[in-house]
Amino acid sequence: MVPRLPLSPRLSSLEGKTIYMVDIGWGGPEAGYGVLQVLSKRLTQDIRDVKTVVVRKKGSYMADDPDLWKEIKAKGHAAILGLSC
Repeated sequence: MVPRLPLSPRLSSLEGKTIYMVDIGWGGPEAGYGVLQVLSKRLTQDIRDVKTVVVRKKGSYMADDPDLWKEIKAKGHAAILGLSC
């Protein structure tokens, strides 16, 4: 069994926060990226002072990308991992 980890606490607001939107590459290189770009545009229109960063994870959807996780931890307040099929 894999040890269960609790979910991160919910942010009280997204105002003034940096949200990373990560395309994990499942379904191909363009499957989820466009959806995340649309979501990014919508969030920046609707929420004051939110910053979004849309990125592609290196490697396949099953591969680790420790450099990206470090960047998100250092510069971001939250992350959305996106996939599409």
